[in-house]
Amino acid sequence: MFTKQDYVKYFLQIKKIEDSMSVEFLRCAEKLEDPEMKELFMQLHKEEMAHNKLADSMLEMFRDK
Repeated sequence: MFTKQDYVKYFLQIKKIEDSMSVEFLRCAEKLEDPEMKELFMQLHKEEMAHNKLADSMLEMFRDK
């Protein structure tokens, strides 16, 4: 069975990955010249930011208050 602390640890790991990928997609988008590819990578960046917010929400649920 998982404890609250296990879930917090898990979502902190997820948040770290989402942060990293968001930065990486933005970095790639800034280097691209092809408008369609730039748009794709910007969309991926935005999706990773949304995932990050979800991880934050889950952390709020499992952290002791």
